[in-house]
Amino acid sequence: MKKQSVQAIVKGIILSGILTAGTFIQANANNSGEAVAAKASAEFKYAGSSKDQASFNIKFNNPSGEKFTLLVLDAKGDLFFKESYAQKDFTKRFVLSKEDAEKLTFRIQTGKQSFDQDINLFLSETEARKAGCQQ
Repeated sequence: MKKQSVQAIVKGIILSGILTAGTFIQANANNSGEAVAAKASAEFKYAGSSKDQASFNIKFNNPSGEKFTLLVLDAKGDLFFKESYAQKDFTKRFVLSKEDAEKLTFRIQTGKQSFDQDINLFLSETEARKAGCQQ
């Protein structure tokens, strides 16, 4: 009888350990998924041009809704545009004269993070033409 109760206690301890470990692993998996889903991301794209103007699209995924600043710098590094926003799914389109848009740096700053993209209009147009010829 003592042998059976010792075996039952050991089985209970092992089963408790397995259930505890499984719960811990599941909790860590849920937390890491939330961290990935909550990560901010930015996208800056050349959207094409007409004879005198060039277009650029900016998208910023800001899951926290934290205030951020969008800056656009010209070829010399001088501030061309600056505005603050707090949207979670932010999109903006810039339509600029080709003269102003020759080379730009787009920057989004939020808290300690900064997202930067340099866009050279000449290279962007050349790549767009190459892609059009390949289709």
